[in-house]
Amino acid sequence: MILRCIDNNLCSSLTLNKEYYVIEETSDYYVVIDDLQNETTCRKSRFVVVEDNDLSKKCKATINELSFQLENEFKDIKNFSIRKNSKGEIKEIIVKFKYE
Repeated sequence: MILRCIDNNLCSSLTLNKEYYVIEETSDYYVVIDDLQNETTCRKSRFVVVEDNDLSKKCKATINELSFQLENEFKDIKNFSIRKNSKGEIKEIIVKFKYE
Protein backbone atom coordinates (compact mmCIF):
# COMPACT_ATOMS: atom_id res chain seq x y z
CA MET A 1 0.00 0.00 0.00
CA ILE A 2 1.23 3.49 -0.79
CA LEU A 3 0.28 6.49 1.36
CA ARG A 4 0.76 10.25 1.05
CA CYS A 5 1.61 12.23 4.18
CA ILE A 6 -0.89 15.02 4.89
CA ASP A 7 0.19 15.80 8.46
CA ASN A 8 3.82 15.78 9.60
CA ASN A 9 3.26 17.88 12.73
CA LEU A 10 5.77 16.86 15.46
CA CYS A 11 7.28 14.22 13.19
CA SER A 12 10.55 15.32 11.62
CA SER A 13 11.13 12.03 9.78
CA LEU A 14 8.11 12.48 7.47
CA THR A 15 7.79 14.97 4.63
CA LEU A 16 4.47 16.61 3.80
CA ASN A 17 2.96 15.34 0.49
CA LYS A 18 5.60 12.62 0.12
CA GLU A 19 4.56 9.02 -0.56
CA TYR A 20 5.46 6.18 1.81
CA TYR A 21 5.19 2.40 1.66
CA VAL A 22 3.23 0.57 4.34
CA ILE A 23 5.02 -2.28 6.09
CA GLU A 24 2.21 -3.15 8.49
CA GLU A 25 -1.29 -1.90 9.24
CA THR A 26 -3.37 -2.05 12.42
CA SER A 27 -6.81 -0.62 13.09
CA ASP A 28 -5.39 2.78 14.17
CA TYR A 29 -1.80 2.91 12.91
CA TYR A 30 0.46 2.34 9.92
CA VAL A 31 4.07 1.24 10.07
CA VAL A 32 5.91 3.01 7.23
CA ILE A 33 9.48 3.46 6.04
CA ASP A 34 10.28 7.09 6.86
CA ASP A 35 12.79 9.52 5.29
CA LEU A 36 15.60 8.11 7.44
CA GLN A 37 14.87 4.57 6.18
CA ASN A 38 13.54 3.51 9.59
CA GLU A 39 10.27 1.79 10.40
CA THR A 40 7.98 4.38 11.98
CA THR A 41 4.56 3.84 13.56
CA CYS A 42 2.14 6.68 12.78
CA ARG A 43 -1.55 7.42 13.19
CA LYS A 44 -3.64 6.70 10.12
CA SER A 45 -4.93 10.28 10.20
CA ARG A 46 -1.49 11.49 9.01
CA PHE A 47 -2.00 9.85 5.60
CA VAL A 48 -4.29 9.41 2.65
CA VAL A 49 -4.20 6.22 0.60
CA VAL A 50 -2.66 6.67 -2.85
CA GLU A 51 -2.63 3.04 -3.96
CA ASP A 52 -4.19 0.04 -2.25
CA ASN A 53 -3.70 -3.12 -4.25
CA ASP A 54 -3.88 -5.41 -1.19
CA LEU A 55 -0.27 -6.40 -1.83
CA SER A 56 0.53 -6.51 1.87
CA LYS A 57 -2.42 -8.83 2.54
CA LYS A 58 -1.36 -11.12 -0.31
CA CYS A 59 2.22 -11.18 0.95
CA LYS A 60 1.11 -12.01 4.49
CA ALA A 61 -1.13 -14.81 3.19
CA THR A 62 1.74 -16.21 1.12
CA ILE A 63 4.15 -16.06 4.06
CA ASN A 64 1.59 -17.76 6.31
CA GLU A 65 1.06 -20.54 3.76
CA LEU A 66 4.79 -21.10 3.26
CA SER A 67 5.33 -21.13 7.03
CA PHE A 68 2.63 -23.78 7.34
CA GLN A 69 4.32 -25.83 4.60
CA LEU A 70 7.70 -25.56 6.35
CA GLU A 71 6.23 -26.76 9.63
CA ASN A 72 4.52 -29.70 7.88
CA GLU A 73 7.43 -30.98 5.75
CA PHE A 74 6.13 -29.41 2.50
CA LYS A 75 3.24 -31.88 2.39
CA ASP A 76 1.24 -29.88 -0.20
CA ILE A 77 4.16 -28.73 -2.40
CA LYS A 78 4.98 -30.62 -5.58
CA ASN A 79 8.17 -28.63 -6.29
CA PHE A 80 9.55 -25.11 -6.20
CA SER A 81 12.26 -23.13 -7.96
CA ILE A 82 14.02 -19.85 -7.28
CA ARG A 83 14.99 -17.40 -10.04
CA LYS A 84 17.80 -14.95 -9.32
CA ASN A 85 19.18 -12.00 -11.28
CA SER A 86 22.85 -11.55 -12.29
CA LYS A 87 23.62 -9.99 -8.88
CA GLY A 88 22.34 -13.08 -7.08
CA GLU A 89 19.22 -11.33 -5.75
CA ILE A 90 16.04 -13.41 -5.60
CA LYS A 91 13.58 -12.15 -8.21
CA GLU A 92 10.96 -14.89 -8.25
CA ILE A 93 9.99 -18.00 -6.35
CA ILE A 94 7.77 -20.45 -8.19
CA VAL A 95 5.84 -22.92 -6.03
CA LYS A 96 3.82 -25.77 -7.54
CA PHE A 97 1.26 -27.34 -5.23
CA LYS A 98 -0.13 -30.87 -5.31
CA TYR A 99 -3.79 -31.00 -6.28
CA GLU A 100 -5.47 -34.08 -4.89
